[in-house]
Amino acid sequence: MNNTTAVDIRWYEGLENYMSVARSEDPVLEQFCTVREWDFIKAIYGAIFSEHDLHLDEKGFEFNAGKVLLYNSSGETELDKYDFFRLVGRLYDVLIEGANEDHHTVRYETWWQEFIDKFFLLQERCKIEMLQVEEQILTLKVES
Repeated sequence: MNNTTAVDIRWYEGLENYMSVARSEDPVLEQFCTVREWDFIKAIYGAIFSEHDLHLDEKGFEFNAGKVLLYNSSGETELDKYDFFRLVGRLYDVLIEGANEDHHTVRYETWWQEFIDKFFLLQERCKIEMLQVEEQILTLKVES
């Protein structure tokens, strides 16, 4: 199992065509969070929120019983669903903040507001998932 805190995601301020750049010891997570095109974000944000599997060329993710299998040309990685949501939430946060600070034209595209709305809903889902994880931990301690 991978630790999402080991992924550093930043808005890319260089001249090349990137939106975010990620660093991680896990090449799958690094490649997933290094966004080179807004079309990738447009394709995934609805599927993530509704927990639908998504396959795009050589990359994608599959939801499976509380876990998410994430894959791309670097290989595959499995995360707890909560950790996947947290990771994607951090990625979205970087993208939204960076686009706003740079006054990026993507903010005027028709899908952008729905993306923002899904980001806030994803944050709320993360809070609920966190409470459920904490409740399971407390239940296990009481039963021990």
